[in-house]
Amino acid sequence: MGRGTKPIGAVERSLEIVAALDELGSAGASAVARELGLSKSTAYTHLHTLDEAGYAVKENGEYRLSCRFLELGSNVQYGIELYRRGKDEVQSLAADTDERTNLVIEEDGMGTCVYTTDAKGSMDIHMGPGDRYHMHATGTGKAILAHLPPSRVDEIVAEHGLPEFTENTVTTREELDRTLAEIREDGISLDEEETVEGLRCIAAPIVVDGDPLGALSVSGPSERFSDAEREAELTEAVREAANVVQLNFVFS
Repeated sequence: MGRGTKPIGAVERSLEIVAALDELGSAGASAVARELGLSKSTAYTHLHTLDEAGYAVKENGEYRLSCRFLELGSNVQYGIELYRRGKDEVQSLAADTDERTNLVIEEDGMGTCVYTTDAKGSMDIHMGPGDRYHMHATGTGKAILAHLPPSRVDEIVAEHGLPEFTENTVTTREELDRTLAEIREDGISLDEEETVEGLRCIAAPIVVDGDPLGALSVSGPSERFSDAEREAELTEAVREAANVVQLNFVFS
């Protein structure tokens, strides 16, 4: 849709209701109306339409999102080439390091998780498939930014800014540019508690023919990443995993 095209209000409202059901879990028309500041009749009309179309299910007077979204989500995930070529290596990285691992792409200027694994002792706050984060504040996001054309970085910063999430977040363009230059030189990107206090991440970009297709990472509580020897082991494991995924593209 072009920037000058007027959005369709009814579609926007239905999408807002889908998001509300995702947040609430299940709810009746009254609860959805309160959540979004709508009239009950408007909420009911949209909920009934979603139900009739198979995107919501009504149970005991409340609506929830249907399993149709599982099908759609799975199709979207499998349609991403980096997921297909990188999933197995990200799983292997998790098994080798016993840490949470993530596979991330850039979508609409945000770092978007397409696959993640769990690990013992994982923090409750973590990426999940479909989650979106500001790229300047994550290891994977900065790894991708470092290999995008400067003009694209300009667009992303102009659209999303450089908001501060913790005292460690990069919040100026000068600091961001220095950080991205270091990542290009070293091949590794770090999140030093820049999005969430107590959470660290080691990431590497996946670059094929000069195009940053995404990034992969290990992440976990800061205390598990504070030992120099352990950090070196994780860094090397991440670097090797990214190389394997890149080779999967080259020799496919």
